[in-house]
Amino acid sequence: MFENTNYIQQSEKLAKRYENDKQRYFALDEFIAISDYYVLNRNYKNALEVNSTAEIFYPSSFELKAIKADLYIKCNEFEKAEEVIKTIECNSEMIPDIYILKGEICIKKSQYKSAEKLFDKALKLSEDKEYALEIICDFLVMAHQIQFAKKYLELAQKTISDINSDLLYWLGKCYEYESEYGKAANIYEKMTAIDPFDENAWDDLGDAYMLMSEYEKAIKAFDFRLAASSANASETLINKAECLSILKKNDEAIKIYNKILDFEKDNTDAMFGIAKCYEREGIYGIAERIYFDIVSQDPEYIDAYYGLAIIYAQKNDFKTAEKFMRKTLNDNEIIPAFLIQMSKILLQQDKITEAKQTMEKFIYNDSCKHDYRAWLLYAEIIAIDDIEKAIDILETKYSESFYSIAEISYHLAYYNFINNNISQCAAYIERGLELNSDMMTAFFELCPEAMLNEQIMSIYFSFKTKK
Repeated sequence: MFENTNYIQQSEKLAKRYENDKQRYFALDEFIAISDYYVLNRNYKNALEVNSTAEIFYPSSFELKAIKADLYIKCNEFEKAEEVIKTIECNSEMIPDIYILKGEICIKKSQYKSAEKLFDKALKLSEDKEYALEIICDFLVMAHQIQFAKKYLELAQKTISDINSDLLYWLGKCYEYESEYGKAANIYEKMTAIDPFDENAWDDLGDAYMLMSEYEKAIKAFDFRLAASSANASETLINKAECLSILKKNDEAIKIYNKILDFEKDNTDAMFGIAKCYEREGIYGIAERIYFDIVSQDPEYIDAYYGLAIIYAQKNDFKTAEKFMRKTLNDNEIIPAFLIQMSKILLQQDKITEAKQTMEKFIYNDSCKHDYRAWLLYAEIIAIDDIEKAIDILETKYSESFYSIAEISYHLAYYNFINNNISQCAAYIERGLELNSDMMTAFFELCPEAMLNEQIMSIYFSFKTKK
């Protein structure tokens, strides 16, 4: 069930009535709404209890049986789900629902090709394709099957004549999960055009622009959100302030953070934002004090420990920096930015093996496939012992043509140069100049001896002359 605010509020009221008097009579759609409320809160046990109570009043309802099968699937009780499905197979009107339920079981069992065939059959046979797509996509998104969800959400945009804002929203989220931030922004722009007062769409659009490093556009989106509604706006204001800080407008950012603290004195996110502003200004003493204030108030605020680690790394006190970084690491949750920083700190202490092991905890995860900084650092660590392997790693990322290919090109040029493969180095220099000639300065900083190479300098001066 997609999250409609009015529907959720009504469902919650009905659930409270049900909890106060479980013998009370409810209409069929009210029982379903109560069940949906528990599903939204991942309380499948209560949802099943409501379903069983509803069946006492409506024993012939095929819809309740279909919901029960779906709940069993969510609880990974596939045999029970299949038993319930058998009881509704006699109803020809339920065939699309049966195919969807069987497809859900296949997804849970990692039988993806079978699931796709079943979902496609359900859509082909369904008279209400929009409803069928909602059910399929809702399940796939909740099951974190993003690639599958994206396929059916994109299909919905092509086949449904009227705009379905729920399906549109989830498509935007799927694009975000896949790091397709430009496509996500396009979806949210479409949503704000449909409803200029949709504050959530403006927030999502601003977030997408932030992920694309388009901070001026993000600020405009957040301003439109604040114009649509000033209620519950702390997170929006914090995001706007972060954009201003990144754009080196730290004084403006601090004013926003202080405005939040005027109303929410214990808002650690606003405190963290102020500390970050001072850190970016190089005023480490004040930043450090605020970070310590945050962790004294909330010992679990790991971003503040990260900030302290950065400050101590700036002081070249890598031992203390490592101590604070270890407080940010949780074996149950992989945060690439933290592990990258830890690896850098370990490298500074010549703990090469440990730095390599730290990177390998996450480098091959999907979350890092577009993170060029992670791959550059990993290649740097590998190159200490095996330059050929480092080149292979970066060539693989180069061939994928993902973001920031220019940086990859220049680093490949560097490794090929120190590996004495000048012709290959020259080829990557040429490619790097085409993509971003300004980065050639960074290449020379990385590899100053290249300025003494006639072939490299000839390519560089030739490019500058043409430019």
